[in-house]
Amino acid sequence: MSPTCPTCAAADETVAVRKALLDSDRPLDPPTRELLSLPPEPGGTTGAAITLFVLAGLLALLGLHTLLSGDGGGSSDPAYRVGYRYGVFLVAAILLGIGLAVQSGHRSRRGDTADQWPRTYEQWQQLQQVWRESWLCRRCRVAFLPATSPAIPLAQFPQWTEAVARQGDRPGAPTTSD
Repeated sequence: MSPTCPTCAAADETVAVRKALLDSDRPLDPPTRELLSLPPEPGGTTGAAITLFVLAGLLALLGLHTLLSGDGGGSSDPAYRVGYRYGVFLVAAILLGIGLAVQSGHRSRRGDTADQWPRTYEQWQQLQQVWRESWLCRRCRVAFLPATSPAIPLAQFPQWTEAVARQGDRPGAPTTSD
């Protein structure tokens, strides 16, 4: 059973935010999807860096295979044999260096703003918990936490989820008893 919207008091158009993002029958427009999407986990590795790391690893394995096979590449030239045996390691090292530079650039861009939150994985988990508990009313275009919050316009959703996650009384948070 869906909770009722605090604005229109109807439950027929309410859906969990995470389900609304996955709903292929009634897709959300791109600006709304962006507003409702969970921010990426802090400190995560970018897709480009992962791709470069995987390619570097595969080339290193190819280089090990070439070294262990003892094949000199079919040439008597010593420079060619060295390049044939060790060149793939050079390319792997270059790809690894580029991957590290891409990842470092990503982290420095994320760390440029001092007020950016979440900064830690624990903070991101708090934000994710609030995000998972959030509901969307498609009719009113508002977000809310069932029975605990007023309706929030979608334009304020990212700031609202962050503010609720920073509070000690977020959904599912442990309570302190005296």
